[in-house]
Amino acid sequence: MTEPTGTPRALRISFEFEVPQGLKKNIHGAKIHAALDTIAGRVIGMAEGLFPWASRVTVRKQWVYNWTDETEIHDLPASDANTPE
Repeated sequence: MTEPTGTPRALRISFEFEVPQGLKKNIHGAKIHAALDTIAGRVIGMAEGLFPWASRVTVRKQWVYNWTDETEIHDLPASDANTPE
């Protein structure tokens, strides 16, 4: 079997729906799963027309308790290579 050549490429689109801190509403798992299935189904339904070059779509569904989730953004010093004219 021949190994594929070239750089593997993928397009990733993420959506994150945040539950406000302190919200007392009980969020039912069945409703979340139904909503995730609906969103995924609609995206897959549009994929053939929007991304005719794609050979597959991977659907990742998560319901996450983010006890720790930190993102740090650090500005690097300006240089000729990273600063528009």
